[in-house]
Amino acid sequence: MLFKTYQKKKFLLVDDFDNFIFSLKQMLRRLGAEDIDSARNGEDAVQLFLRKHYDVVFCDYNMGEHKNGQQVLEELRFRKLLKNTDIFLLVSAEAAKDMVFGALECQPDGYITKPITQSILQNRLDKLMEQKEATADINRAIDLEDYSKAISICNQHLKANTKYRSWTVKTLANLYYLSGDLVHSKQIYEDILQKRRLDWARLGLGKVLLAEGNAQEAAVKFEELIEEQPLLVEAYDWLAKAQRHIGHGKKAQGTLQQAVEISPRALLRQKELAEISRSLHDLETASKAYRQTNKLSEHSCHESPDLYLDFTRCLSDLSEGDTSSQGQKLASEANAALERIRRKYKDDPATQLKSHMVEARVWSGQGKAQEGAKALKQAQTYFDDAAKDNPDLTLEMAQTLYALNQEKEAELLLTELAAKYPDNEKLQDRIEELRDEPVSLKQRIKARELNRKGIQLYEEGALSDGVAVFKEAMAITPAHVGLNLNLLQTLIKSAAQSKLNAEYQGLAQQCLSRLQRLTPQHRQYKRYQHLLQRFQQIQRG
Repeated sequence: MLFKTYQKKKFLLVDDFDNFIFSLKQMLRRLGAEDIDSARNGEDAVQLFLRKHYDVVFCDYNMGEHKNGQQVLEELRFRKLLKNTDIFLLVSAEAAKDMVFGALECQPDGYITKPITQSILQNRLDKLMEQKEATADINRAIDLEDYSKAISICNQHLKANTKYRSWTVKTLANLYYLSGDLVHSKQIYEDILQKRRLDWARLGLGKVLLAEGNAQEAAVKFEELIEEQPLLVEAYDWLAKAQRHIGHGKKAQGTLQQAVEISPRALLRQKELAEISRSLHDLETASKAYRQTNKLSEHSCHESPDLYLDFTRCLSDLSEGDTSSQGQKLASEANAALERIRRKYKDDPATQLKSHMVEARVWSGQGKAQEGAKALKQAQTYFDDAAKDNPDLTLEMAQTLYALNQEKEAELLLTELAAKYPDNEKLQDRIEELRDEPVSLKQRIKARELNRKGIQLYEEGALSDGVAVFKEAMAITPAHVGLNLNLLQTLIKSAAQSKLNAEYQGLAQQCLSRLQRLTPQHRQYKRYQHLLQRFQQIQRG
């Protein structure tokens, strides 16, 4: 019965072994297939798809230096060349755990290990063909992103009690979720779970709870699921989302680390781990994740210059001030990566600018001012063209100028940027943050730790110790508004106990002098005014 179905389909075989393609073609022809094309690598396969649509794809996983099968599937979906009505089968002779997990996470329609026999092929393909034919109307609506229509057809199928009921219920619950109808989606998952504890329903219910804003309850559902199904990596991703929503960044980082240990070839998960680690100032973990992300991104549709540049920025922060052999090794790795980026994106002025700015900071962090100045000069040749109307690039240039001790030039740049975008509150905040802490990440972290310690001493009433700690912090970031206000507040409280000595008087005047630049629009202006009045009252006696 399926012979005619095979006759109508267009097949694409992707493999770098001619013998395998020849053998597979022979087997497909015996099933009735007539329209069969082949490609020897992933890049050629994508090009063929751009010219002609294929209904069934057999793609080898490992094709040497070219795109692997997982990357071909990702790109076809990313570019919306592969439809839900189509069949994509990954083929491989490999059985390594990380490869299998990575491949299955992309959710191909099937995974077949070599060697393939005629009976295995027919058995697997017949089942997939039958299901795709039976659910074609639902998948066509999903391909058109017409979720209302897809939901309506799913309900018709369920009412008629057609084949593939379980698939249809699962698809219907997800369609309700995607269309924002959380009530109906939740109802389906709960109804299913009253009868059977199916993993997909438990995962779906957790996603609905998170979308409803019940992150705590969702996290519990995901944790319970992981406890029973520790290899279900998708549950780790959703648990990490819930933990971040609750504000438990460190826990989310740990959850993602567990997930990448199980399945290390998922690029987007590695990228998320790198970003959350960097936000937590865990540069060691971030650099490892970025390194893996860079490796996986080669030939991937997710490859971008910023993905590579983020890795070098992380290495720059990590090697800053570390002139040991390890620090020099990290700096060399950053510069080698920057050189590759410049070659790869030689016609992109913005990437050239960013790469030279990072390089300048890397050299500066290693105490090599001359090399840093040379890289900065290179960056400045691209700045006017590439950074025009780009606040992010202007901020990074100011950061680079600060790193190379060119404070006046950095301040001028920030003043011009603030004047250009007076109504952009987020940008104004970022400008103020950079002015407050125009130092490296490691130095910022140290100053913030000292600030927290100073606040704790203030709250405990150990005022002289608090003043000493705030002074230490301000030696790193003297312009920091919060630090100046904290020190001023500690000095004022100290004055209530005993008259300020000459040193404390001088410190208070120093703080007020630095705070004079605050405008009424600054978020700490009211606090500054309040402390100023209190200090003036103390002065008047």
